[in-house]
Amino acid sequence: MRALLLPALVTLTTACGPPNPNPDGGVLPDGGPSALIELGTTDADGGFVPLTGDVDAIAGSQGGFHVNVLYKLPEGAVGQVTFDHRVVRVSDDKLVSLGSRQFDVGLFYVSSWASPAPVNVFMCPTPVGVDVIGHELLFTTKAKDSSGRVFAAGSAKATFRCGATAGAYCASVCKG
Repeated sequence: MRALLLPALVTLTTACGPPNPNPDGGVLPDGGPSALIELGTTDADGGFVPLTGDVDAIAGSQGGFHVNVLYKLPEGAVGQVTFDHRVVRVSDDKLVSLGSRQFDVGLFYVSSWASPAPVNVFMCPTPVGVDVIGHELLFTTKAKDSSGRVFAAGSAKATFRCGATAGAYCASVCKG
């Protein structure tokens, strides 16, 4: 019996190739996403502007602060799309925010798509010891289809600010 299992095991391991070294980020087993996600935020009129430069904190209903982020899929999509986001402080790769949002793009393929409203990416209160004020942050997002396959990814860097309307409370809870 053991003699029969060994050739089968060797065949399976060579046919499948090496395991994915980084299944949650980075290298994907199928060579990676085929499309780009554009990350943006809202301008004064609520329109899309690229997520870059300074981004101001927006007060949330429960006493925290977030950043409005818009997603664009220039190459389109169909069905249920899940966007997983991760935000880290660039200087030391400390995790600031992690989350997921799902959108129903529709039953028929659309050649381009943008989130209908901003996604509130929660920023603070931050984890203990993680100051985000005045720090450059890396926002990364992956889009997955209804089968869980990553088909698009994107990233952007922006510097978090409390801004004129957030006040001293923002400065106290976003300092870590």
